[in-house]
Amino acid sequence: MRKIKAVVYGVGAMNTIATRMLLDKGVEIVGALSRSEAKVGKDLGAVTGLGELGVTISNDPAEVFKRTTPDVAVIAVNSYMADAVEQLRACAEHGVNAVTLSEEALYPWKTSPEITEELDAIAKRTGATLTGTGHQDVYWVNIVTMMMGTAHKIDSVTGRASWNVDDFGPEVAGDQQVGSSVTEFDKWLKSASRPPTFGRNVLDALVAHTGLTPTKITTTTRPDLAPSRMYSKALQAEVEEGAVIGFTDVDEIRTEEGPVFTFEMSGRVYMPEEGDINQWDIAGEPELTLSNGTVPTQITTCTQLVNRIPDVIKAEPGFVTVEKLPALRYRAFPLHEYVWGTR
Repeated sequence: MRKIKAVVYGVGAMNTIATRMLLDKGVEIVGALSRSEAKVGKDLGAVTGLGELGVTISNDPAEVFKRTTPDVAVIAVNSYMADAVEQLRACAEHGVNAVTLSEEALYPWKTSPEITEELDAIAKRTGATLTGTGHQDVYWVNIVTMMMGTAHKIDSVTGRASWNVDDFGPEVAGDQQVGSSVTEFDKWLKSASRPPTFGRNVLDALVAHTGLTPTKITTTTRPDLAPSRMYSKALQAEVEEGAVIGFTDVDEIRTEEGPVFTFEMSGRVYMPEEGDINQWDIAGEPELTLSNGTVPTQITTCTQLVNRIPDVIKAEPGFVTVEKLPALRYRAFPLHEYVWGTR
């Protein structure tokens, strides 16, 4: 029984963790891709601190895919479909399954329909499966839909979550406007090119799972400001008191049938005493609350990225969102045993 062959696409903070997990789960890493000139040409193990792996980092996806014929690409590059389309299109065109932690890719059918439909068509033609996963897969969608299944009647579903920008590298910190002034933030917020919120995709997935009919969708956003001078590990820079350290989005979807879905999500640089939270409240019969306490979002993003690989390889071709995949499983054995074995 052969091993799963994977290409690590993006060699930053998240795929550094994922690379170790892939090796632990018996995956053969046959290629690595990065846009960073400082990383291209170096050994993947040297960059990730795992020792020599014999995998040279490249900046040419087409060459790597043709040479290595991987089963899957593990993508950790960016957050939004407008940016992620480059990597996902390269995978789809070469018939390579892809699993990405791009947050919008969780459920992009409503927020980026044209891009998603294009990728879906290419993937179906070449026999590839494209899926967005990460922390939100279980903690913001699947665990919530399971809890909803324990209700007789639902009036509202309200989620609150936070995550530390410094856990996800400089690109995400830039997306979260860390270091901007309030004036700069307000100007960015008013821009017509602003990408969709992460929470919007979560609520779209939850509402789609219920089969309810959305009637009104709103989003409000407020900046989170540094209470004192802070240091951003992701940017390796000081953030002045009163400057932006991230922001909080509040998304709401009202439905024709009555239930209201709300999600408040904060992504910011943390103070030393802060930790990630994840709490969901369901009003109805009965009243239900789910609280995960302090959640290690960075690690759980990577574990779900890796543990989803067998599901993605076995899924039908196209852009397949997580609510159409089997319930996420703990993978105690090498991942190839779940694809070509009897696990």
